[in-house]
Amino acid sequence: MPEQRNTFPKSERLCGSLRIKEVATTGKSIHEPPIRLTGKLMPLPTDAPAQAAFAVPSRNLKRAVDRNRMKRIMREAYRLHKHAHYDRLRAAGLQCAWLFTYQGKARIPYAEASARLTRALERWMQQHV
Repeated sequence: MPEQRNTFPKSERLCGSLRIKEVATTGKSIHEPPIRLTGKLMPLPTDAPAQAAFAVPSRNLKRAVDRNRMKRIMREAYRLHKHAHYDRLRAAGLQCAWLFTYQGKARIPYAEASARLTRALERWMQQHV
């Protein structure tokens, strides 16, 4: 089997306010402080098994530099750990949309963010797939 590339292409990004709003309002949530994962099994307009979006509210982190840094850290953690979950979704023939929301009041280091994000993804997959 060829080695998988750890990329996060445009086809795997959750876009469109209507689709994001649908996931946020009707999706099932997993809370792994300070990250909340809201996901919904739904057909997507792409061949990718999942699409993801990342949000950091300005209410929690006031400075744009801090918000951008947290989004970058969460995207990187997701990019490196998504393949196992993609394989499970492909095997089940499902597609889903995920919204990762950072709810902490201060930035956390990459190692902690990565551990929390992967734990949240694993819990979501166990409960809903």
